[in-house]
Amino acid sequence: MPTEKHSRPGKKEKAHDAVFKAFFSDAKIAKNYLLNYSPAEIHRYLDFNFFRKCDTAFVSGRFGISFSDVLYETRLMNGALARLLFLFEHKSYLPTVPIYLQLLDYLLQIWEDDIKNKRPLSIIIPVVVYHGEQGWEQKPFADYFAVLPEDWRAFIPNFHYLLTDLSQIPQQVIQAKEESEYLRNLFLALKFARNKQFLKGNWREILTFEGAFYRSDREALLLQTLTFYIIKISKMEATEIKELKKQLPEPTRKVIEIAREIFGDEIPKFVKDEWEKKALRKGHKKGRQEGRQEGRQETTQDFTIKIIQKFPDWSDAEVAGFVGVTPEYVQQVRLIIAEQKSQ
Repeated sequence: MPTEKHSRPGKKEKAHDAVFKAFFSDAKIAKNYLLNYSPAEIHRYLDFNFFRKCDTAFVSGRFGISFSDVLYETRLMNGALARLLFLFEHKSYLPTVPIYLQLLDYLLQIWEDDIKNKRPLSIIIPVVVYHGEQGWEQKPFADYFAVLPEDWRAFIPNFHYLLTDLSQIPQQVIQAKEESEYLRNLFLALKFARNKQFLKGNWREILTFEGAFYRSDREALLLQTLTFYIIKISKMEATEIKELKKQLPEPTRKVIEIAREIFGDEIPKFVKDEWEKKALRKGHKKGRQEGRQEGRQETTQDFTIKIIQKFPDWSDAEVAGFVGVTPEYVQQVRLIIAEQKSQ
């Protein structure tokens, strides 16, 4: 197997990975993707009553291709075990190495896991979501072999993968899929991730979710992650963020303002009031100032804990880079999590 080491992803790449994993780790969103972006002959055979995310980790980034991946376990209507492998390619350019090599690597690891756990071999459907600037050319694996006699094509592995190339899907088509719920927001953000003017002009639409959304902490984290993602990739200044935030409906503002990392020192009044109540209860002479500082740390801490729990395989440096804190701070938060589990 190749031993070449590939460079670690930069901040933008990690932001792409994080927002993809955050959304596609939600089973409802994954189901909506299959219903809205896969052929009927695929999703009509799936038993959506048995549909769960697998936490098994596989090696990514070999053969010069670097994916974010999310794996689901489901069954076909006839009872056969099936796996759905969602892969996200975040590069702005097309991979130079045939994607089939990376997919084969994934497939073999999944089948090896089946054998290790004494399961029948899974039927695996790889799903590739791509948001680069160039259109993705999907062609058979055999076409990558030069001067291949037609009779010899039978010796080349022959399998397929589902492709969603956001560069080729019109904006109107994404917006028209109202039943896809939050997937519509994510795909608009990914499609125009390199277009700051579009993000600024469509900020309200991308970050506006249905009312039921705000009743779930899990989904509130999706909104925070999507907001943080847009700010990071577009390198918005504080003045831009302040102005754009005014365009958002009140429920959205309340959800995303909880994450101080997004809005810096511009703390909403209802958060300030809570900090001051805590300070008064402590009775410190400088309670108001200390209470503000404590509340600010707790807000950062809560968001850091959520990211650690959402992406347990991330290093301290990766979590710190995404949240906007130091690796030492992440280490402290991990200790707090460990203490809470031991109690």
